[in-house]
Amino acid sequence: MSSAMRKSKVGGPSKHSNSNLSSSSNMASKTNMKSTHRSSRMGAQSSRKSGMSTSQAGGGHSQAIVVIDPETGLEATPVSLLEIEPTVVQQQTGSLSPRSRESSDKLDSSSSAAFSKSGWSSDGTTTPTNAPFKEDEPDEKEPETISGPVAEAPQESPEKKKKKPLITLLADDPPKPTELQNEVAIVLSETSTTFILDLPSSCIADDDPDLDTIKKKNAAYLAMKKAKAGQDKYADRAMQTLNGANKNKDAQATPAPTQSVGVDVTNYEIHDAIQALKDGENEQEEEMMASNKPQGKSGGMDGLNAVQLLVGGKPDIAKAAESILGSGNFKTALTAMERIVVQNIYHAQQLKYRDLLVEPPPEVSVKAPGARGGKLELLWSYECDLSKGRNVSCMAWNKLQPDLLAVGYGEFEFTKQGNGLVLFWSLKNPEYPMKVYRTECSVTSLAFADKSVNLLAVGLYDGTVAVYDVRKPEDKPVLESSYTGGKHSDCVWEVRWVDKGSERGEALVSVSSDGRVTQWSMSKGLEHTDLIKLKRVATHKKVANTKNEAFISRMASGMCADFNSKDSSLYIVGTEEGTMHKCSVSYNEQYLETYTGHSGPVYKVEWSPFLPSAFLSCSADWAIKLWHQEQDSAMLTMQSSADYVADIEWSPWVSTIFASVTGDGFVCIWDMSISTLDPIVTEKILPRKPSCIKFSPNSNVVVSGDNTGRVQVYRLSGIDDTQYTPEEQVARLEKALAAKDAAEAER
Repeated sequence: MSSAMRKSKVGGPSKHSNSNLSSSSNMASKTNMKSTHRSSRMGAQSSRKSGMSTSQAGGGHSQAIVVIDPETGLEATPVSLLEIEPTVVQQQTGSLSPRSRESSDKLDSSSSAAFSKSGWSSDGTTTPTNAPFKEDEPDEKEPETISGPVAEAPQESPEKKKKKPLITLLADDPPKPTELQNEVAIVLSETSTTFILDLPSSCIADDDPDLDTIKKKNAAYLAMKKAKAGQDKYADRAMQTLNGANKNKDAQATPAPTQSVGVDVTNYEIHDAIQALKDGENEQEEEMMASNKPQGKSGGMDGLNAVQLLVGGKPDIAKAAESILGSGNFKTALTAMERIVVQNIYHAQQLKYRDLLVEPPPEVSVKAPGARGGKLELLWSYECDLSKGRNVSCMAWNKLQPDLLAVGYGEFEFTKQGNGLVLFWSLKNPEYPMKVYRTECSVTSLAFADKSVNLLAVGLYDGTVAVYDVRKPEDKPVLESSYTGGKHSDCVWEVRWVDKGSERGEALVSVSSDGRVTQWSMSKGLEHTDLIKLKRVATHKKVANTKNEAFISRMASGMCADFNSKDSSLYIVGTEEGTMHKCSVSYNEQYLETYTGHSGPVYKVEWSPFLPSAFLSCSADWAIKLWHQEQDSAMLTMQSSADYVADIEWSPWVSTIFASVTGDGFVCIWDMSISTLDPIVTEKILPRKPSCIKFSPNSNVVVSGDNTGRVQVYRLSGIDDTQYTPEEQVARLEKALAAKDAAEAER
């Protein structure tokens, strides 16, 4: 660093002194050695050489000025090696006294210190500068001037400015109050980071830039270790370390429900979808352009143009209309609109169906005990063009949707056989069915599953057992029996769903005229197991010395069956010869009990829903019989007409009420607590012949099907509708049976 020479005058005659500001290493070391023991002496000597006293130089304060070595005549003032910021220069009377906050001997080597540099002129004035002392920069640079109250100095030539010496004044005393108002520049810098504890990791990431270096070090260490293995000073020692005790803590939580959904998409499907979106955008643009076109002389578009615009500007109107009519959204909208219109028509009848219509109270009349005041009111009929002329063979209510009724259509006689039909009727639309299933032959039996309510079992006249999933739109069965899989060889007259428990689920049981009672499992298709093969039994006493073994060994035709509501392992089977057999699923070789009493085919048997030991049966011998499973003869026999009884059904509300239909056109409602001789309600529907009857599971309604394809919906009123407890229901039925026994005893 080059030195600059400058004349200075401080309150007295001017004296010339040479000031060398060289920052060479020799000067710095020399300064460091002499600064300690020469500070006082050199300060006094420099004061004398400069021609000013201590008070003149510092204004009454102790100040450090430039130190000149007397031997060499060069400056030997100690300076800091750090780059610092200038302090504030304050103007005083008669002289300029730059000050700093801290003394030079108190500055830390790692902190910032402030220096003020000023040039002294020959006339006693000074020019404060803001140039920090830097070892890297040459002294030829002109110091920058800082703002503040300074004395005006005369203009000097650039050559003189470069030769002016720089003098550093450091103040040891605290600042004055006036100095506190000045601006102080404080510089905050980041210090080096000190690590108190550093535990280097034993692993390194694969993407670390030092990975190769560490691998080389590891390889070198292993090589060194291998090389020292044979030396005497090398020894391997094992050390046992204790691992921290592990503690396992488990928490039980319900897993979140998940659902797996998979979709297979091909490239051409993606292409078609994108193309359809582009076509739709183009059609929208064409519609907007067409709407912005000026109209013709008629003031509007004609009908053809309007239709073309409606279908997207395509000229093929018939094809566009066909696509609209065949779309699923259009069908859904039509179905909703149709239901709205139909409900407006059948509004009053549907209110009666739900017992929501408030009727005026009937006239008060005194009735004798046991008077029959029941009534069947026809609400509507389920009938359409598909069902006209067909025989209603069976009906079944859905367990989840009690208003959904499945009706099977088919002929019972062999000479009238044709295709079959299954229609699903709903309360929402009595005019047309919700769904249609078509079969190749007549439908003879139906049953909805109790747990899997979407499954419908169908028995056909040719011996086929089919299972449909009503949720699917197609009318094909999901499971169907075949000849290789145990298909029946004759008509299936009854199908029943049996609950086998939570592990085994539901099983399907069918009864056929081929003499087999078969159970079907759906775990791997329809797998069959024969519960029993029906055999004929003698109904009269055996005559001595006669051989009837051939007669006993012949197969019996099964017509109907029902499982006990309390014990699903017990069931009753009715046969074509008029006998009924109580069987168990655990025994397939013999009957538990045989009941004889009917002289014709048994068309229906049904256990009581309230008394598990009692069951009803109806037959072609015109009779309805009530049985107890512990007695081999009927407890009660009822007859209302001189024709066959096609069907019977227990009431789900009262234990003593049941319904029946006869071949001479009568729909009968019986109440054994009132009379066991005649029904309390009789409805004649001739010339039609009813074939089946059902009670509604959620309302006081009875539905009856006939041989013309019509299903009539009746509202039952004027009968006992009291809500009894299960114990009271059993007591009422037992009381009715006891009254019958007492009447017979009196006779």
